[in-house]
Amino acid sequence: MSDFRVHQCALIVGAGLASVLLIRFAIDFWSEMGLVLSVAFVLLVAVALGVAINNVRSLGYAPEVAAKSPQLEPRNQKAIVAFPRAVLLAAVPVGFLASSLDCTGLSWQGCSQFCTLMKIVWIPLIAIVALVAWIRRLDRRWLTALTLMSFLPLVPHCVCYNVGNGWWIDRIGASPTCYAWGFVVSLIAVAALRNGRQLVSSSVVCGVIICGATAFFVAHHYLHYPW
Repeated sequence: MSDFRVHQCALIVGAGLASVLLIRFAIDFWSEMGLVLSVAFVLLVAVALGVAINNVRSLGYAPEVAAKSPQLEPRNQKAIVAFPRAVLLAAVPVGFLASSLDCTGLSWQGCSQFCTLMKIVWIPLIAIVALVAWIRRLDRRWLTALTLMSFLPLVPHCVCYNVGNGWWIDRIGASPTCYAWGFVVSLIAVAALRNGRQLVSSSVVCGVIICGATAFFVAHHYLHYPW
């Protein structure tokens, strides 16, 4: 199987997992939180999943183009195209970091050993791979590696009982939801980088997700809101 097909299959599976996690999260959030927060949350879930699925679906329309490494355009177009690609690539580790801060705050230690491993080892490794991908001019093999690495944080490990995790903890003893937003940022970003389309809109959506996660980190850990 070619690298393109491996990456495409991984992204399709990832889009399915992200849909399950975020839709379940949205259902639980809607049932427990106030109307204004719930509407905003559900809208963000809908937009994020819509962009992620559209980016992944776009890979199937032109595999002969998407299979090529999306090199930065030369000369006059280089700066214009490079900026959103740099933003998208940086969004992958930053998205996971924002998800981690939501749960553990500024502490190095998480709610479980796996959570701690993700924060102090795996997310820095993702950042290193993202940096190498940029140095290698967005070589498709490094983009595939980023996608595959993004699956590990979804292993059920979180035991913090809250609106997002409770449904899963009640059924399987641990939740895979903690890094769901970081994972969907990775899907949006890498799929856009791989197909070379929707770069600006994908950057905006990733930025909104990361800003939302950061706002939750501050509100949750310092203002004890919304829980």
